[in-house]
Amino acid sequence: MKESDEKVQKINKYIDMLINYPVNLTAYENEKDAFENLILDSIIPIEAEDSFLNSKKIVDIGTGGGIPGLVWAIYFPEKEFYLVDSVSKKVEALKTFIKELKLTNVYLFCERAEDFAKTHREYFDFATCKALARSDIALEYLAPLVKVNSYISLFKGPSYYTNEMKYTQNVLNKLNIAEFKEIEYEIGEDKKKRYFILFKKIGTTSQNYPRQVGIPKKFPLGETK
Repeated sequence: MKESDEKVQKINKYIDMLINYPVNLTAYENEKDAFENLILDSIIPIEAEDSFLNSKKIVDIGTGGGIPGLVWAIYFPEKEFYLVDSVSKKVEALKTFIKELKLTNVYLFCERAEDFAKTHREYFDFATCKALARSDIALEYLAPLVKVNSYISLFKGPSYYTNEMKYTQNVLNKLNIAEFKEIEYEIGEDKKKRYFILFKKIGTTSQNYPRQVGIPKKFPLGETK
């Protein structure tokens, strides 16, 4: 069996497990919608992106049912993926998926992002999250996790530019990160516009971040300049 065939089989099996799992892990109920909105949306922006392709240790915070971390782990078995979620039911589901898919490159953590940062500070080459929090909140979670000169990514829709970008700008200097690149792409028959926003860590993040559990969401860093 060719490697690509094996990956396709694993992706199909993963989709089936994800949409049929007893605990609701996704809003998508059929394979086509799940493939477009979860799998393609995870793969399209990184398939030719060197900042990702050159990374070895990658973390996905608030991974939920494994998006995008588990998808990436299937496609890139040579890389290490750390999947973090604070909801134990989701982590238990991921344990099942990983065992069924025979993945050996995934490490699971049932922790809050703020606590995970205490033990994995500046440990990763690449950090991401999808649909976890507003961009400034997400960046406070992610920036402390990556090494200097490594990368952070956010998955966003068009509303990012009208609703969130102003908050992002307010946290860049505080977290010692700079916007690196924006990748625009489309998914599905209706050509939904999506954006993959990449940031580069240009200096060590202050030990003040992330703040204590719950504080980043309660008092978002981007609310003040």
